[in-house]
Amino acid sequence: METAQIVIGLAIILFTYLDFFHTTLSGNGFGIFSRIINQILNRIFIQNRARTIFKFSGLTHLLVTTFLWMLLLFIGAYTVFSAGEEMVVNGTTGVPADHPERFYFTSYVLSTLGVGDFVPGTDTGRVLAGILSFSGFILITTGLTYLLSVINAVLSKKQLSFFIYTMGKDVEEIFSFYKQQEDLENLVSNASDLRQQILQNASSYLAFPMANYFLSKNHESALILQLARLYEVLMIIRLDWKKETVQYKKLSVIINGIEKYLDLALEEADASEHSEEELKTYRSHWMKYGYYFENKVEIDKQFSSSLKYAGWNWKEVYRLEEQR
Repeated sequence: METAQIVIGLAIILFTYLDFFHTTLSGNGFGIFSRIINQILNRIFIQNRARTIFKFSGLTHLLVTTFLWMLLLFIGAYTVFSAGEEMVVNGTTGVPADHPERFYFTSYVLSTLGVGDFVPGTDTGRVLAGILSFSGFILITTGLTYLLSVINAVLSKKQLSFFIYTMGKDVEEIFSFYKQQEDLENLVSNASDLRQQILQNASSYLAFPMANYFLSKNHESALILQLARLYEVLMIIRLDWKKETVQYKKLSVIINGIEKYLDLALEEADASEHSEEELKTYRSHWMKYGYYFENKVEIDKQFSSSLKYAGWNWKEVYRLEEQR
């Protein structure tokens, strides 16, 4: 029974670290446990988008996930140190520790500290205490490094969002901004840099998926909203140019970058409902300029899912001046 309990405790610890390192170091998104927890939290915040709590989404996701990692690690370690009476004893008298004292000992071991009043009473306990003490140190230091990386990813996301917002506050203003440039010289010269920024943010979501939950109620700092607006305008502007022109190719570079961003995003195309007819209604706005939007159904679905994921929708993408 004692051996089985130790195995169970170590299995919990191993599962915790596999999920932790997959999320923080693999660059391939969340681990299974972290993904489930964050998806649940995200749905809660999306439903409360009109409330002030929405702006605390990212911080809450980060703190709750970190807390649950530490809780699982603690449960695993406590299970190990409760496997037998002699696993933890009083450092002076040698009397086996009771459950509150084992709780106390486990806390100190995982924090890499120790005051010596309680110690492992067996060789197995000593070996495991040393391993778990080192494990706690790794989790704390790696967690702090990951936190700084997430903050940098969030700042990069906001920077790109603000940059797009300076072109215009809605699709109409962005459209006017580019139509004023006869040969799109400004866009052509900066197309590669803009594409690189978009792909860099997409890669950050894979490397630091927690950054995806730092949501915003403000249009200017909501990156997926700004990318959707930019995408809609660029798809229209591109119709003015032939495929062999530099302008067409540079516009395609940015459009392809946005589509790749969606492909690398954490949300699948079928993750939420998508109404193609509703989107066609919004896109009929371009008909007054003589344009007909060429729909890409799969991209439209991915945009719908990503927008819903962040608490937005197509109505807010086409938030024209007269609708305010």
